[in-house]
Amino acid sequence: MNKKYVLGSLLIFALTMTGCQNGNNNNPSSGGANSDSSIIQPSKDPGEITGGTFNFNEEELNTAQEIHTANQLKYLNLSKDYYDMTKSDLDACDAMGNKNVSTPEKTTLNWEFTAPDGYEVKNYTLVFSQSMDLSDPYTVVGTKEPTISFYNSFLGTNYFKIVANFTTGDKQSSDVKTFKVTEQAPRNLYVGNMPNFRDMGGRTTYAGGKVKQGLIYRGAGNKFDYNSAPNADAQDVMLNQLRLKTEINVADGTGNNINLSGNKVVDAFMDYGAVPYSNLARNSVKIRQVMDVLADESNYPVFYHCRIGTDRTGITGFMINGLLGVPFNEAVQDYGFSNFAPIDNQRYPHKTPDNNGDDIAKYLDEILALPGETFQEQVYLALRMIGVSAEKLDKIIDFMTEGAKAEIPASFKVGEGDLLTSDVAKSISSDFKAPGTYYAMASGKKVSFKATTTAGKKDVIVYMGYTGSVSQSTSTKLSASITLKIDGVEQTITNSKNLWTAGFGQTRSRDRYGYMFNILGNYDFTAAEHTVEISSKNGTFNVGSITIADHAA
Repeated sequence: MNKKYVLGSLLIFALTMTGCQNGNNNNPSSGGANSDSSIIQPSKDPGEITGGTFNFNEEELNTAQEIHTANQLKYLNLSKDYYDMTKSDLDACDAMGNKNVSTPEKTTLNWEFTAPDGYEVKNYTLVFSQSMDLSDPYTVVGTKEPTISFYNSFLGTNYFKIVANFTTGDKQSSDVKTFKVTEQAPRNLYVGNMPNFRDMGGRTTYAGGKVKQGLIYRGAGNKFDYNSAPNADAQDVMLNQLRLKTEINVADGTGNNINLSGNKVVDAFMDYGAVPYSNLARNSVKIRQVMDVLADESNYPVFYHCRIGTDRTGITGFMINGLLGVPFNEAVQDYGFSNFAPIDNQRYPHKTPDNNGDDIAKYLDEILALPGETFQEQVYLALRMIGVSAEKLDKIIDFMTEGAKAEIPASFKVGEGDLLTSDVAKSISSDFKAPGTYYAMASGKKVSFKATTTAGKKDVIVYMGYTGSVSQSTSTKLSASITLKIDGVEQTITNSKNLWTAGFGQTRSRDRYGYMFNILGNYDFTAAEHTVEISSKNGTFNVGSITIADHAA
């Protein structure tokens, strides 16, 4: 594999994977289904009889049904890049950000059934799944009428059977057949009184594969409107349809935990707001915690949320979508779909920050500035720089995607990190500072690492935080604060930011330091082993990683 990036990281994570207990990882590709009425014959349940006749309209079954409302479709078919969407674009779709119009349309199935002599139908049951063998099925109880309308069908091909339940207690099942649903993501869901709920799966990746459905969900949390808890219907869907096993709360307190029976709850509380403006950088400890959960297959299906499922859930969604290869435009589309939920006010990328949300363009631009030919490569690099191992990232990608997978050119080589001061590496536990391990670089001290590179022009990127005062950080240039040497030769730092705009300084809460990715410049390298050294001219910095990457023209 082409080793495009070389990373000087300060922490190597070990990964232990366990076997997945969820059958959804065996789902067939949505493009491989058909409507043959004898696809499979499941074993008969007790009380199963024969003698009746089911008839289905094959044309109806093979015509994809739409699960999105007319206004949702206006948004999903917006004729401009979602990064450029505005308030007027959302208004035109009735995506107001203050009412719940996120509920999808129902799917409807019709059939004819002639009961065996002497039998009367009490009601019908629909059983459907992503899998031919109807593993991990959803079950919907209907009436005695031969039609059922229901929520939460999968995008693309669904497998199903209809069960006729007789007044005698006997039953007869149809053959397993298929029905079609639009393949246009997102798979937004009805989950009782819980708004803003959707499946992260179903999207096509850069490489032409698909993100698996039924494994990672995003949505709102407990007290999404400051008062309401999930009602019985919501809990039933989450436990018995979605079969959630792990809840990740990225809000700012346990009050937003749903605490479903039998679920593991992971508290990964995140900070948000406008100071400083990088959600990813100041929440890197928590982003790593989320990736730890996703790297363990036994945790699936996973549900992550904050309070309303928009801001902190949004940055988490960007990292997951990006890592899995979802194109940037669709990742922003997924973020904006939250405007169909009651989220206080609208969210769009270049909105001025207010008390209810971030200007997400500011922290997305930091990721988009990183080297990489695709958003997936840029997110992969960002996650490596904040300390997530390549092994974990590759495991998540392999598990969560079906079909073609991108050949990530960033199988990073970890440099030989060597702290050249008398200090020791600092380990972070519960104080929320980032990253998990860092090197404290006081005035006059250095941090360096060795790495072997290919020949060519390279970007040198540092991920670090400044621990001084805010007033100093707004008046001091980054280039006046640190020195860069390559093989002992001092280099010109072309980054023109001051320490504040470079993302440094303390955040508004939880004593977190603002860390940021900063490209110091691009430099010519030979094919050899090189030593890259960062030193402080004045001020104390916490250095998380130093990276050399092929220059992004």
